[in-house]
Amino acid sequence: MSDIFISYSSADRDIVKTLAGLFEQQGWSVWWDRDIPIGQHYDTVIENELKQAACVVVVWTQRSINSEWVKNEALEAAHINKLVPVLLEKLAVPLAFKRIETAKLYNWDGDTSHPELELLFHSIHSILQNQREGVEEPFKNQIHGSVLINSIKKILKPASLAVSILVLSFLAFYYFNKPNEASLTVRIFDWKKLPIPQGDIKIYLPQYIRTQSVDKMGQAFFNGIPKSALKTKMKIEINSPGYVSISLDTLFDASRPLELSMAFSTQVIISGKVKTAAEFPIRGVEVNVEGTKYFDLSKTDGSYKIRLEKYTLGDDITITTSHKDYEDKSFIMKISAPEILSQDIFLNPVPK
Repeated sequence: MSDIFISYSSADRDIVKTLAGLFEQQGWSVWWDRDIPIGQHYDTVIENELKQAACVVVVWTQRSINSEWVKNEALEAAHINKLVPVLLEKLAVPLAFKRIETAKLYNWDGDTSHPELELLFHSIHSILQNQREGVEEPFKNQIHGSVLINSIKKILKPASLAVSILVLSFLAFYYFNKPNEASLTVRIFDWKKLPIPQGDIKIYLPQYIRTQSVDKMGQAFFNGIPKSALKTKMKIEINSPGYVSISLDTLFDASRPLELSMAFSTQVIISGKVKTAAEFPIRGVEVNVEGTKYFDLSKTDGSYKIRLEKYTLGDDITITTSHKDYEDKSFIMKISAPEILSQDIFLNPVPK
């Protein structure tokens, strides 16, 4: 039985060979080469390998989405919750698989530093772990009992009764109460489904709080989460500069990432000072966002502050100035943060 069965179009064989090699470097056994032994039926061999594999990786390309074989294999894997899709080209996957988290390796050339590979490996690991635990569960008590019996035989011979009881108590607690742990992934996007590459995510567990920073792909990984915590809703808090914070109670599914969209902040603050070229502050300058009601008059030290509503990161605005003794100035700026500080403006006096 293989750890991974790769479903793909034969036209993508070269890149799939590279992908299979990466899986094997992770220590996983892979069935992907469709050279069927002589005397065996093609469809029978594939069906057996598909059923026996712990995880099925389907490689989506323009060729594979038009392959009935690949779609049938992916559908079978999805029905038994062991499908991990990989998208090698920017295209729409078949409708039946749109809700399944997909690793996006667009135009991948085998680069082992691609950030989506970490997500792909994590997804495969979670499925393999779940499959193995499902197989081992019926035998857990039997195995633990056998270990305890062997431990009892070794301990009782040389040790005193008190020591034996103490050690056996520890062994019983360890083997019968060994915590089951899971890994969780949270991914955050903006309204265009683009990853948000900064921020912090907190999850509230019964006994403690875990915090992780978001990576450049908009995701955070939490390892060592007790599986018992997954049975009830957990509180999660997400904060990212320029976005409205999220706080909610939700159920986590360790087999797939939790994806959440964040809204932009509704208020942007722009501040700085109005000065001459010689750095002298100018008082009474009207600093205005052109075409809006938002403006401020510079103070004695030249400082101004404008609060904008209903603007978001990435928007372009035009700043204008007006003062009877200084030339008007106009310039375009992009909103790159919820607070833009030290946006100083330098003015020239009106020629006399």
